[in-house]
Amino acid sequence: MLPLSQLYGRSQLALSVEQIHGSRSPTKTPLMTKKLVLVDYENIQKIDLSILDDTYRAIVFVGAMQNPPKAARKPTTAHRFSRVDFQKIEGTGKNALDFHIAFQLGRTIEVAPATECFVLSRDKGFDPLLSHLNKNGLKCRRIGCLTELVVQPAIVEPDHAEETCRKCGKASTIEHHGGRWCSNCGGFSKPADPRKLPSNQLGYREPRHREYEYSPIMAECAWCHQKTDMTGGIYDDGEWMCADCIARYIR
Repeated sequence: MLPLSQLYGRSQLALSVEQIHGSRSPTKTPLMTKKLVLVDYENIQKIDLSILDDTYRAIVFVGAMQNPPKAARKPTTAHRFSRVDFQKIEGTGKNALDFHIAFQLGRTIEVAPATECFVLSRDKGFDPLLSHLNKNGLKCRRIGCLTELVVQPAIVEPDHAEETCRKCGKASTIEHHGGRWCSNCGGFSKPADPRKLPSNQLGYREPRHREYEYSPIMAECAWCHQKTDMTGGIYDDGEWMCADCIARYIR
């Protein structure tokens, strides 16, 4: 940002190409298309360029009876005015400041036509001029607030048709291994992607299951008094009844 003393001493109305685009070193890769905000400070006094990305620069046109914002000189708020230049209007008159902005737009389309321009003002009187400039190749428009230039993150709406189970018709599915698992049906409404299954992942090992070993239950039958395997028997009131005795008793 240029010192205010230096800015006040200007007699020229338009900034140079270097001031609009920023100085470029021949050893550096050219930057993307710059965007220039022309501020009607008589109309709008709230300026905070820190909310915009580095492709934006601004020229604040200050009326003859106005002073630049004090916040530009305070260390705690000076960041709002980075990439901002102040243009003090010399002389008073109806629409004097507006004519300065119009001149800057004309100068821009002449020396830097690839620049995208934004006039920060609630004055709709700029609209016919901006429409004319757009038809002649300068991309420009009027804005009422700098927040209009902030890119809002895209909101992804949920696909309710994707969430609905094809079998039971209820919205009870979740993404699982690339498919849609229905908690109501207890199965896949949409088949899983074989490439995402754990068994197809690198380093996967099939879990080892413990082999079942049969162990007989040896005890004495309270009916035949034989010590035998009580598998299939009955244990009641502290006594066993073996399977053979049960079979004889049923007969």
